[in-house]
Parts: sequence; C-alpha cells; structure tokens
Amino acid sequence: LLFASKLLPPATAKDASALYAWCRRLDEITDDADTDLVTIQQRLAEWDDRFDALCDGRPVDGMDAALAQCLQRNEGSLTEQPFQDMIAGMKSDAVDGRTVENIDELEVYAYRVAGTVGLMLLPLLDADMDRARTPAIALGKAIQLINILRDAAPDAALGRVYLPQDMLASENVSNENILNLQSSDGYRRVVRKVADRAGELLAEAEIGKSTLPGLGPLFVQIIVELYRGYLIKLKQLNYDNLNAEGDRVKISTLQKIAASGNAIYATYSPFS
Repeated sequence: LLFASKLLPPATAKDASALYAWCRRLDEITDDADTDLVTIQQRLAEWDDRFDALCDGRPVDGMDAALAQCLQRNEGSLTEQPFQDMIAGMKSDAVDGRTVENIDELEVYAYRVAGTVGLMLLPLLDADMDRARTPAIALGKAIQLINILRDAAPDAALGRVYLPQDMLASENVSNENILNLQSSDGYRRVVRKVADRAGELLAEAEIGKSTLPGLGPLFVQIIVELYRGYLIKLKQLNYDNLNAEGDRVKISTLQKIAASGNAIYATYSPFS
C-alpha cells in the first residue's frame, strides 16, 4: 500500500496512505513480541470495536478519521468486509503455538492478512472489481506465502509454525524441529511445495494484471518480479530457510533494482 501510494494521483494516494496506516497499526498490535497474548487479544478486540466506530462516524483519532473519509469517498466499492477479514486473520495469530493444519487453511489465512489488501486497493485504482478481484487476491496470497517462507526463523522465535501440519507430518518433521531451527531433507521438500504454490499464484496475478487501469499493471509486475526474486533465493538456498544468513531470507538492493527493470520491460516492451 505504501508503494502503491507513490504511483497514484495525490487525492487517491491520500486514501492509500490511510489504508496503509490502518493495516500497519493492526500488524503492530499482532506482532508485538514484548506484549503477552492476553493483552494482544484484548487490543485486537478493541481494534475491532474501533473499526466499527469509525464506520459509524465515530473515529477515535486522526488516522481513524482518515480511513473513515476514505470509506466515504469510495462508498459502494470499498466495503467493510476486507477489513473485517483482515482483523479475523490477525486474531488467528494471537494464540499460543500458532499452527496451520493444511494448505487450504494456509491460503485462507494468506487471503485474510494479505489478499484483503488488494481488495482494499482496487476501488482506489478504479478497477473493474469483477475482473480484477481474483488476480488481486492471488497476488496478496502469493506475497504472504513467500513472506512466511522468508520469515520462518523469526516466526519460530515467536512460537509460530505456518507450514501445513499435514505436509510436515508426511515428511516426519515435528514442530519442535522447526522451533529449534533444525532443517532436514523432508523439511526442505515442504518448503519447496509451498514455494511452488506461491509461484503459481504469482503467475495468476501476472496474467490478471491487464485488468487494472493506468499504472496498475506496472505496480503488479514490480511486485511479481520482486517476489520471484525471493523464490529464486530460496531455491539457491536449497529451500533451507531456517539456516539462511540473518533472521529472514533476503535479496540484495541490486536484485530489487533489477526486478523493477524487468517489470518495466515485461509491462511495456512489445517483445515481452
């Protein structure tokens, strides 16, 4: 959302910034490592109430008021549902020993915490909601799946294991192995399966970028190229994201610049 705001006209960018601020504050509540779970659960419940209040014209602060104005300006196309779905996704993280049973549950979670962002942004882009909805959700889900693979070690430190339990069990990988940052051939096979699914979702989003007006296709292609870079990095690491250098899987600044160049070529070159 923050990146999107830089590609939009000033009036629309103001709405994108309001969306970003709301999502960012919600994320900070959920991922506050210095706060106990009971307090986080209480704060999420309060955030839920705050959203209802701003929708009723009773914003608590200036940032809530900015989101309320965004909703009013986009009434009819920007609904409350994606916001409510995102809150539900964040609430699912506020538990002790967070796990996910299967890939279907993982994709529902990915929609709630990331696919919803696309649904929030589409009205601001004046997109055809019927045509653009599915690719936008695919992009958000792909981003979240890849971020999960990038953040395996930091998530383990928080007691969270997002890789599907049924896949891990089939490879005889325990949650304790992951929480102790113990990789194995079986573990890496599970990472690869989730990475492959993320790649499929990126391809779906790439095909659907033409449903967006203006700079929308370029915006999508930049994200697709950037996150493909992370998938390439994971492959180079032999899908061992627990022993990657640093806390998370990263790519270089040069690789990020190259991704932008590739996106421009893919979007505007007659030979792409």
